[in-house]
Amino acid sequence: MVRKEALLEKILNRIPGFKGYRQREALREDDRLVREYLVRLLEEGIRSLSDALAYLAEYDFSTAERFENLMRDLRLLTDKIRWSEHGYAPHYNIYKIEQEDLTKILEIDSSLIDDVEKLKNLLEEIKNDALMGNPVRDKIPEILRMINTIRQELMEREKIVHGWIEAGKKPSS
Repeated sequence: MVRKEALLEKILNRIPGFKGYRQREALREDDRLVREYLVRLLEEGIRSLSDALAYLAEYDFSTAERFENLMRDLRLLTDKIRWSEHGYAPHYNIYKIEQEDLTKILEIDSSLIDDVEKLKNLLEEIKNDALMGNPVRDKIPEILRMINTIRQELMEREKIVHGWIEAGKKPSS
């Protein structure tokens, strides 16, 4: 998020403590935008899968049922992203998210974007294959792997946001 600071912003950033507050607010806004983007991609993928189901029901009903279950999983995943915690803790929170944690959260978010884009593209591919009457059942394991990868990334992100683990460290057993 690079932009030229207005004169008022320059003045406010010189006030002790205010710059950090503004940076956290900018991070929170960036986090919200990333999550909205992920949700939008997943919703597009769900629409593609829904369209594929309409075609599949005509020639491969058992596969259509399996894709219906996947669509439920995708909707749950979408809601989890939509309502996930913000990327920093408020001032009064017991656990403070440090710069290292924010960096790790941003890395996870970048990976999430890549994975969700791949998933959306795969779901569009399935829609096109279903429209052509091609078999698509063999793509189910790949979709499941992608959904599980995204879930794991979300869990790691959540652990860092809640302070359950520090960035780069595994939880102790």
